Amino acid sequence: MTDGGALQMSDRDSGGGFFGFIEAILAIIGALTVMGIAAVAISVFAWEMELRRSEQQEAVAGEPPAAPTA
Repeated sequence: MTDGGALQMSDRDSGGGFFGFIEAILAIIGALTVMGIAAVAISVFAWEMELRRSEQQEAVAGEPPAAPTA
């Protein structure tokens, strides 16, 4: 007999076992991959900003003083 509103869980709803373990490992690998891609993008952006800053400093320091023309 079944209850009127009772939910019955099947084996598929348990979420455990070997496939649950594989799913958890893949989720961790996916999260680490996303974090790694974000870290690389941030470091490239920071390197680009530092390069632009150093180029600007070299351009300012490398300019000869303006001599008056007669």
